[in-house]
Amino acid sequence: MSVHQAILDKINSKTPGDIFFPAEFRMLGTDDAIKMALSRLVKENTIERLANGVYFIPQFHHLIGRIKPSLEMIANAIASRDHIQIKPTGMSALNKLGLSEQVPTRHVYITNGQPRTYHVAENEIHFKSASPKKLALKGPISSLIILAMDEMGQSEFDETLASKIKGLLKKEDAMLLENDMMLAPSWIAKELYSIISKFPADEMV
Repeated sequence: MSVHQAILDKINSKTPGDIFFPAEFRMLGTDDAIKMALSRLVKENTIERLANGVYFIPQFHHLIGRIKPSLEMIANAIASRDHIQIKPTGMSALNKLGLSEQVPTRHVYITNGQPRTYHVAENEIHFKSASPKKLALKGPISSLIILAMDEMGQSEFDETLASKIKGLLKKEDAMLLENDMMLAPSWIAKELYSIISKFPADEMV
């Protein structure tokens, strides 16, 4: 069986929308043979290349046509492949929290892996190194708030944003929030404490 056919058979066993990488086929041939086979499958529209070394199985919807994976899905797939931890920060975190309607074209994630940038069409996925303290943030909501505020800077924090954050913090687990506030930069911890100190005792999860 040719390398092309062996790779095609393995791809056909996947689910539409799956993201995959060339390393998955290393037992089927040399790196050059795998690269050539994947390039041929892209030309045949069997698969689509998302970024350098990142592919996916085309997925179609009867109304909207081809559906591509989100940048978040791509970032998580890369992190899973590399066995690294990532957390969205900056505008990516604000957007995920619903605090900004602006859709970023540059998704930034902190990581315990190597800093790298992936170009996906007109967009970018950027992994940047971070301290263990930032990666130790645990709350699904509070960690994003802290990372977004840290990237934004104290000068950009205002009452409008504080009001929006207040509603989000009410949904966070109190123990996770306490953990994250201890790890947050001092100005962020002070602002968050000012917000939660106004909560009635029964409003925290």
